[in-house]
Formats: sequence, structure tokens, C-alpha cells
Amino acid sequence: MREHEDAMRARPNEPRRDLGANEEYDLALSHRDRKRLEKQQKYTREQRMAVAPEDDAEGRREIGGKIMSNRGLTPHRSKDMKNPRVRLKNKFAKAVVRRKGTVRDMKVGATTYGGEETGVKTSVIKSRKL
Repeated sequence: MREHEDAMRARPNEPRRDLGANEEYDLALSHRDRKRLEKQQKYTREQRMAVAPEDDAEGRREIGGKIMSNRGLTPHRSKDMKNPRVRLKNKFAKAVVRRKGTVRDMKVGATTYGGEETGVKTSVIKSRKL
């Protein structure tokens, strides 16, 4: 805007002179364009050439990790066998089922005598007469 003001005044103490509409517009455009160019030059970086890696290896190149870990033909495994946490959980569940066949669980009964489970049979006499 300084150029615009300078163009309006020839000297600082001299009164303003009127510019035509086109002259003011041209001054504003040139000022705006100059500002944009300065900003663009300030924030642009030089284009650098990408440095290609030099081939130090002579002869054949090294094999990759995928080829190195070649597992060959492996048997198909289910989803549960691939996850160690799930595999051990299932293994424990099977062991618990096998153990139930050999060792009976302790049944925790009532703390006091609850009477005959099947009830008292009145027809059975288990005493002797003297």
C-alpha cells in the first residue's frame, strides 16, 4: 500500500492527487502480485535430487527374508492351533475331562444330617425281637 500512497502524494507535505480508477487498480494488483512472489520465494525449497543407493555388492545380490524362511510344505493347521493361548486353553479343558473319568469329584454335602435321602420305609424292619 505504500506505493499506492506514494503515488497519491508526490511529496509528503503535498496534498493528495487523484489517480484514475484504472491506475489505482493497476497499483493494487502489482503490489499484490509482488507480495505473492515474495511469499512464494520465501516458502519454496529447492528441488533436491533423490540420492539413489549405490550398489556396493558385487556379483549376486543377497536373498530376502521370505526366501530365507522357506518352510516348504507344512501341514494345514486349524485356527485354534495357530493361537497358543487358545490351544493351551483347549488342552487344559481336555485334561479336565480325562481326569473326571479317573478321579471322582468331592461332593460337598449339607453340614448337618438331613435325614434319609429316599425317605423312611415303613415296610422294612431291621430290628430283632428278644
